[in-house]
Formats: sequence, C-alpha cells, structure tokens
Amino acid sequence: MSTTVLIGLNVPVTADPYVAGFITRGAQLAVDQANAAGGVKVGGATYQLKLKTYDDNNDPQQSAANVDSAIRDGCVAVIDDGIGASISAPKSAAAGVAEIIISNGDLGLLLDQNNVPRPSLFRLGIPNDAASGLLATYIASRTTKVAILHDDSADGRDGSNQLVSALGSAGVTIAPAPIEVPAASPTIDTQVQQAAIGHPAGIVVWGTDTFVAKAVAAVHSAGITTTIYTNQAGESPTVRLLDGAATDGMRVVSSRMTSEGDAADFPAFEHQLAQDKLGPTDAGFKDAAGQEIRQPNDIDFFSYDSVHILVAALQRRNSVTPGSTLLDEMSVVTVKSANGDARGYNSQSHEAFAAADVYIAGIHDMQFEPVKDETLSATLPTEDEILGNFH
Repeated sequence: MSTTVLIGLNVPVTADPYVAGFITRGAQLAVDQANAAGGVKVGGATYQLKLKTYDDNNDPQQSAANVDSAIRDGCVAVIDDGIGASISAPKSAAAGVAEIIISNGDLGLLLDQNNVPRPSLFRLGIPNDAASGLLATYIASRTTKVAILHDDSADGRDGSNQLVSALGSAGVTIAPAPIEVPAASPTIDTQVQQAAIGHPAGIVVWGTDTFVAKAVAAVHSAGITTTIYTNQAGESPTVRLLDGAATDGMRVVSSRMTSEGDAADFPAFEHQLAQDKLGPTDAGFKDAAGQEIRQPNDIDFFSYDSVHILVAALQRRNSVTPGSTLLDEMSVVTVKSANGDARGYNSQSHEAFAAADVYIAGIHDMQFEPVKDETLSATLPTEDEILGNFH
C-alpha cells in the first residue's frame, strides 16, 4: 500500500515562469508543512504528500495531455493554470481527479454546454466577471471612453466580453470595438494605433503578463499617455521588468492580500515561504532610489489553500483514492486561508473566490499598491515591497 498522496502541478514552466512560480511556491509550502508535521492522516493511515510537475508550455492541448499523464501517474488532483481544462475535464471527471484552476478567469471554463459546473473543475482565482465588474465601475468614475486590447486566449476573449458588458452597464463607451491580438505576436504596434484612433481616455489590456508587457511597450512607443488598465497579470514582475518607467500610473485589478480584520496571517505566510526557502520573491529590478523590489506573494496562497482544501476533502472521505465522491467532498469542506479568510468551493459554481475581495492597484516607482480613489482599495494596507526591508 502506497504511503504517498501525489498531487500534480500542470503549469507553464518554460512559457511563463511567473505563473508557474506562484502556483508552485504555494503548493510546495503546503506540502512541506504537512510532511514536516508528520504527514496527513486519512482513514486511519498516515501519508506524505508529494508534488509532480508537468510543463504545459502554455498550450491547451499539452495541458490536457498532462492531465492524462497525471491520472495515469496516480495523482489525486491537479493544480493548474486552466488553459486546457475544458479539454481535459471529461477525463478528469471520469477518473474522479480534481482539477483546481488558479490563473484562468474565463467565466465559462467551469461550465459544460448546459451551463452546469463540470464535476472535476474548481477555481481559486479571480473570475473575469468579478475583475471586470470592479474595473468597469472604477473606470466609469474616471472617464467615459476606453479602448480594449486582448489576446486570443480563452481567458483574454472572455475578459474582453465581460468588460464590454460591465463597461456598458457603467455607461462607458468602448471605441473602437475591442481589438484581439494573437498572444504570440511579437509586436502589437498596429493594433495600438487602431485603438488610439478613437481617442480613448484609457486603454484596457487583458491577457497574459507577456501580452500586457508588449501592449504597454507599444503604447509607450506610440507616445500615447492615456491611463492603461489591466487584469491581474499586469502586476507580474515581467511587465515592470520589460517596460520599466512606462508602467508608472498603470491600474491593475487584483485580489486583496489580507482578509478583513486580519492583517497578520498574510505576512506570516510570506515569512513561512521564506523559511522554506521559497521566498522572498525578488522582482528583478529596482526603484528610482536603487532599492531592490520584492514581489508580494499575493497569488501564491491560492495554491497553498488549494492543497489544504484537497486534504480536508480526502480526510472527510476517509480515502486517498480519486473518485466521484472526492469531487463531491471538494465543495463541502472549508479551511482557513493563508490570508485569514474562510476558504471553500461553492457547491453551485465551484468557485472559491469572493468577488468582494477584488481591489484596484496602481503602479508607482516600480511597485504596486492599493489606489486611494476606490472604496475597498482605499482601506487596504500597503505592502512593503523593498526587498531589503524583508526580515
């Protein structure tokens, strides 16, 4: 009898190290802590947790193939970026293996053709409707006309669709119509010029961090000084590393780090990462004063929480084998999040993210922090992002 519980990580190791990094770090910390405490007790036996990484290279077909491999390897669950989940969902459901999505907000990803949640798919990340809803309200308080640039991924297309709906409800005009750009396109100068034709007072960019970085560079090169708004990928160090001072003034929709009334758990989580040699995360650049910048681990705790939810489901089921009942238990259990919140999957939507936790961050001097002109954001603490100040 095996004394190991295997969890797969299906992440873009080579194509997007940033995404692979925050998914891996949080999951690794949860696994290391559980094993250091003696393992996980399930059904009267004690098990060690183990991670196995599969590189999806940001390719949906490869991602789906990786889930097949994870099932054959005996993984009880796969934590991933979600880019191929709509393809792999039938097989993971048949095998009773949970797929936990961290970084793809595509609203339709979790649903089948009848708009019923796919049994094996769960998400702990910002859904695009939650992100676009707050961003649209925020944009409406600052301007009445924007342009939209998005990549050709399912997440990028859905993000644009959600924005169109939310901005329309908020009374903001989109001119010209949203412009789709192949994510693999080396430059997007032509599309940026098209976006500028309507003289928008803002440009919303939705896509991967590398896509956002290319868009910001193109806007800057074109001499366009309008405000740039992005999805959560805009906070990636990749964007600031490639675009430097051009990122100053950007607005990014993100998720709060600390829970309401609890400012201690998230800093403790970041220090636990450091103690496990998984942090602090050096962003790779400096501010104007020459101080090295640290990337807050504000997404890492999603995969950390995901491991804890999975363990709680296994324990409630009294078995470490995959199966349909495990998938059922995933929507029943609740754990304490690394940021102090209660965390569990909604049985109807399979979402574990609260829309009320979305906020707006602004980038200044190579750091991002909550803006002061949005209700929730104005109440949030500013994270110290100077690497040398982390102890």
